[in-house]
Amino acid sequence: MTASRWIVRRAPAALLALLVPCSAGCASEDADALVVVGLTTDMAVGFELDRVESTTKVDGVITRAESRSYGGGELSLPAELAVEPARDGAEIALTVAAFRDGEASPVVTRRAATRAVSGRALLLPISLDEACSAAVCAAGATCAEGACVDPFIAPSALADHDPTWLASARDACKTPSSDHPAVVIGQGDRAFAPLVDGAVVPIEAGPQGGHHVWLALRVEGLRQMGSRLTVGGHFPELAFELPPFTSQVTLRRAGDAGCEIYGIRFQVDRGLPVESVRGRALDVEIVLEDPDGDVATAARRVVIAP
Repeated sequence: MTASRWIVRRAPAALLALLVPCSAGCASEDADALVVVGLTTDMAVGFELDRVESTTKVDGVITRAESRSYGGGELSLPAELAVEPARDGAEIALTVAAFRDGEASPVVTRRAATRAVSGRALLLPISLDEACSAAVCAAGATCAEGACVDPFIAPSALADHDPTWLASARDACKTPSSDHPAVVIGQGDRAFAPLVDGAVVPIEAGPQGGHHVWLALRVEGLRQMGSRLTVGGHFPELAFELPPFTSQVTLRRAGDAGCEIYGIRFQVDRGLPVESVRGRALDVEIVLEDPDGDVATAARRVVIAP
């Protein structure tokens, strides 16, 4: 399915990982220090980046190399990257590179490092920032939020790991300062087009039978990945409720307009002869809920073309 269509994928629990044997120092009996990497991005996964490759080193020795791709159903951000328990004082260093689909060179590369602390589980934040896509930093530096910085962050400057950080993590479509979530119903299979109440909409025959309209949405204040979309409809003149459908969706950024999704196929003759719906009013209802539990709803009355 191309990026111009409605993209729906679910990330599996298992991820492709290449484990590299660890040096004796990072797997010793006193390895009770933990570092959890919190990986975020302000780029739209599935559109502006498709694959993330990460390499972890403990005291200079590679202990893990991973590749996660959206096309393979493995990449969902924000996310946590695990680092094996280490001894007190061990240096933990990561290099994370983001790639666009089909490109061999990364669009962004980020490095980060800290030291493990006995008895603590540290959260090491790593962001893949669009503002760093054209940045060139001197040797030994890395780019974060558009500026060249030292990749090393002292453990005293890091918070303890708390999984609730994911709810407030930066996102391509939702930030902590986002207003209340909102969704606007439009139409279109390859782009968002406005849709006013009472507009006449064409229907198309589907590849597996039935007839559908193409819907599109403009969205604000909901996460870019993993939102749950429910689409329902009601023919008031026929007193008939169309069976709703629900699926998980991925949004794309739409500049100053927020984020959007298009190419949503909604069948309008499930349980009805197609001739009975032509020329009839249809009330379309949308519910969009993101992984944080924030919800946006919208409704629009359209008229099926005669």
